[in-house]
Amino acid sequence: MSGSKPVKMSSEQMQAARARGESRSDWARVRATLAKDANASAENAAIGALIANRKPGRPIQGEAKEAISLRIPVSVLERWRATGKGWQTRMAELLSKAV
Repeated sequence: MSGSKPVKMSSEQMQAARARGESRSDWARVRATLAKDANASAENAAIGALIANRKPGRPIQGEAKEAISLRIPVSVLERWRATGKGWQTRMAELLSKAV
């Protein structure tokens, strides 16, 4: 983007600029670029369809999990956390084996 530089504005400043009808987007250039590329509108439509049809959140890997609240002694929790990154996964694996 030649000639463009980042502008820092607060949310209130952006809303006021929009209310005044101001825009820093060069829509004429955007439209001209799209007109040059015959496949652009089809590609944009395909991307739009993908975005519209996607499911929110991360894909579930393996068995679905549910967030719960569990009251355990602080000393037990501290020992699990001291085992390092991934302690929750290791705890879940140990609980799975116990069932």
